[in-house]
Amino acid sequence: MNTPTGGNKYVELAEAAIARRFKEGRGSGSGQNYQPFLTVRDVPSKGRIHRLPSITVGRVHHLLSDLEHQIFCLLDWHDDVEDIREQFPIPREDSRRLAETLGIAHPSHSGVDQVMTTDFIVDVNWNGRTHRKAICAKYASDLEDPRILEKLELERSYWLEKDIPFAIITEKEIPQVLTENIKWFRPYLNHHELTEQEQKEYFAIFLDTSSHYGNQKVAALTNRLDSDYNIESGTHLSVLRHLLAQRAFTFDMENVSVKNLKFQDLVPSEFWLTERYQYVVGE
Repeated sequence: MNTPTGGNKYVELAEAAIARRFKEGRGSGSGQNYQPFLTVRDVPSKGRIHRLPSITVGRVHHLLSDLEHQIFCLLDWHDDVEDIREQFPIPREDSRRLAETLGIAHPSHSGVDQVMTTDFIVDVNWNGRTHRKAICAKYASDLEDPRILEKLELERSYWLEKDIPFAIITEKEIPQVLTENIKWFRPYLNHHELTEQEQKEYFAIFLDTSSHYGNQKVAALTNRLDSDYNIESGTHLSVLRHLLAQRAFTFDMENVSVKNLKFQDLVPSEFWLTERYQYVVGE
């Protein structure tokens, strides 16, 4: 399995490219207006990268590994999460200062100090107050690399100075049910390219089905829909998997297996209900 990890390992930028990204507003903003410092277009074609819509923020997020994808899915369905910002840049003046203080070589390429990034900055509402947390996605095997550990210490020290909790999450902390659920609908993100009218029609069909036949399993009821609409068997299930990947609906992916998924488990996205969603075509 290909297991790429954190942001700086992907892209080695020249000084002009770094300046251009900051001029474009990369790494700034919040909510729908946030622009990640690195996007999937900045990453070499090899490796597992993902563009995925969000039900929390209502924009397309840029995820640079399967692990980031899994962590994002956990964050995105959680009711307390208010904002998710990925590939968040750490100011170089701070990372350089910390590197000197800690006696750690600053990440660089061809004489250019690179911009360190944190995989996720997450705003969480706890008891009516917003709390911020920094999260790094790292495969367990990477934590055996002394150089990676040095970079993580730089990253951790920066957020410690900001009084923001910093956590490292490996694949060992990802629930198995979540992983299996993602495998079920993930390939269908680009399985269809529905027109705007088709998106609305299928969303409405599944919304209506959920309200009238919520206690029935998805697999059985989508077969019935195929029969009712006199179309090829498997069509509605395929489209539903596509819309799940598009975040039109979500469910408790950590605890409910798609094998037992019922329509009543599906929660429609506010952004789809109000037609403010972003639809992903191609990657």
